[in-house]
Amino acid sequence: MLLDIHDLHLTVPRAEGPRHILRGVSLTVAQGETVGLVGESGCGKSTTARAVLRLLPDRAETSGTITVQGIETTGDGDGVHEVRTRRAGMIFQDPRSSLNPVRRIGDSATERLVHVHGVPKREARARIIELFAEVGLRDPADLLRCYPHQLSGGMLQRVVIASALSTDPELLLADEATSALDVTTQAEVLAVLRRLRRERELGVLFITHDLLLAAAYCDRVYVMREGAVVDEQPARSLFEDPEHPYTQALARATPRLPGRDAPRADGARPAKGALR
Repeated sequence: MLLDIHDLHLTVPRAEGPRHILRGVSLTVAQGETVGLVGESGCGKSTTARAVLRLLPDRAETSGTITVQGIETTGDGDGVHEVRTRRAGMIFQDPRSSLNPVRRIGDSATERLVHVHGVPKREARARIIELFAEVGLRDPADLLRCYPHQLSGGMLQRVVIASALSTDPELLLADEATSALDVTTQAEVLAVLRRLRRERELGVLFITHDLLLAAAYCDRVYVMREGAVVDEQPARSLFEDPEHPYTQALARATPRLPGRDAPRADGARPAKGALR
């Protein structure tokens, strides 16, 4: 199994008493599989993804196990460094917050290759140019000299995706990777992610609050509530036959119009007017 999270608990101590953020979370992602993690804001979706790379709150206490390709990231060994630098890449919700606004795109995109892996600057820039072209960015060599404010949100998200792929990871953690984009750009970025997943046989943990998007885009879906996984289903059955009462409530709360809002095979959401 590419990613295996088993019985993960995470607690943050506070003066008024411990705050339990994750409560026994267990999930898996296989190679070549896109797995959705859905739920309302604050339920622990992003924390679960960050725990894989041990990007946790200060003084957080954890129990349970997380392994990526058999490498454990919850212990005291070098596993988390290996996973962070080679095995997994993370795509954050807001690409502008992932990039230093006063550094050129090329410097940010090549940073991990140059400073962590010791790749010569010229070779790293050539690698990033190839990846920029692979994710559909035009004039990739020219983009290296740009600053983040000179690019659109969709372009920046493609930059972040290319940067995450620079070390050829097997696992992508996509944390609300398209929620900050307009519907048209979202569909384009999702198509890029789908193609990359197929061509590179990536495993993807796709975090979203949008149940309709998860049903259309993912192979399987886990539903979280208040720090715990309460349901797991094949994506196609989320609306056809939701099992858990909370999943049923989420499905009923999704605005739909007859004949216009069926999930699309390309992973894109329906027309904007069909949802809101």
